[in-house]
Amino acid sequence: MHIMSIATISGFLTAALALVGIALAVLVISVGIAAFQFFSRNRRVRVARREPLFAYYSRLAFN
Repeated sequence: MHIMSIATISGFLTAALALVGIALAVLVISVGIAAFQFFSRNRRVRVARREPLFAYYSRLAFN
Protein backbone atom coordinates (compact mmCIF):
# COMPACT_ATOMS: atom_id res chain seq x y z
CA MET A 1 0.00 0.00 0.00
CA HIS A 2 1.41 3.35 -1.08
CA ILE A 3 0.79 6.32 1.18
CA MET A 4 0.82 9.66 -0.62
CA SER A 5 2.95 12.40 0.89
CA ILE A 6 1.80 15.96 1.45
CA ALA A 7 4.02 17.13 -1.43
CA THR A 8 2.36 14.67 -3.83
CA ILE A 9 -1.13 15.66 -2.73
CA SER A 10 -0.23 19.36 -2.93
CA GLY A 11 1.11 18.95 -6.46
CA PHE A 12 -1.98 17.04 -7.52
CA LEU A 13 -4.31 19.67 -6.08
CA THR A 14 -2.34 22.47 -7.73
CA ALA A 15 -2.55 20.75 -11.13
CA ALA A 16 -6.25 19.97 -10.68
CA LEU A 17 -7.05 23.57 -9.71
CA ALA A 18 -5.05 24.87 -12.67
CA LEU A 19 -7.05 22.65 -15.04
CA VAL A 20 -10.34 23.72 -13.46
CA GLY A 21 -9.27 27.37 -13.78
CA ILE A 22 -8.44 26.94 -17.46
CA ALA A 23 -11.75 25.19 -18.11
CA LEU A 24 -13.62 27.94 -16.26
CA ALA A 25 -11.84 30.64 -18.28
CA VAL A 26 -12.76 28.90 -21.55
CA LEU A 27 -16.38 28.61 -20.40
CA VAL A 28 -16.61 32.29 -19.40
CA ILE A 29 -15.07 33.43 -22.70
CA SER A 30 -17.42 31.19 -24.72
CA VAL A 31 -20.51 32.39 -22.86
CA GLY A 32 -19.37 36.00 -23.24
CA ILE A 33 -18.92 35.63 -27.00
CA ALA A 34 -22.29 33.91 -27.38
CA ALA A 35 -24.03 36.60 -25.30
CA PHE A 36 -22.41 39.40 -27.30
CA GLN A 37 -23.46 37.79 -30.58
CA PHE A 38 -27.01 37.23 -29.30
CA PHE A 39 -27.50 40.79 -28.06
CA SER A 40 -25.92 42.39 -31.12
CA ARG A 41 -28.03 40.22 -33.45
CA ASN A 42 -31.28 41.22 -31.71
CA ARG A 43 -30.47 44.89 -31.06
CA ARG A 44 -31.66 46.16 -34.44
CA VAL A 45 -35.08 44.53 -34.00
CA ARG A 46 -35.45 45.80 -30.43
CA VAL A 47 -34.53 49.37 -31.39
CA ALA A 48 -36.89 49.29 -34.39
CA ARG A 49 -39.75 48.23 -32.08
CA ARG A 50 -38.72 50.83 -29.46
CA GLU A 51 -39.02 48.23 -26.71
CA PRO A 52 -37.14 48.57 -23.43
CA LEU A 53 -34.20 46.22 -23.00
CA PHE A 54 -35.71 44.14 -20.19
CA ALA A 55 -39.17 43.87 -21.77
CA TYR A 56 -37.84 42.75 -25.16
CA TYR A 57 -35.50 40.06 -23.86
CA SER A 58 -38.00 38.83 -21.26
CA ARG A 59 -40.59 38.36 -23.98
CA LEU A 60 -37.99 36.71 -26.21
CA ALA A 61 -36.92 34.30 -23.45
CA PHE A 62 -40.36 33.31 -22.16
CA ASN A 63 -42.36 33.12 -25.41
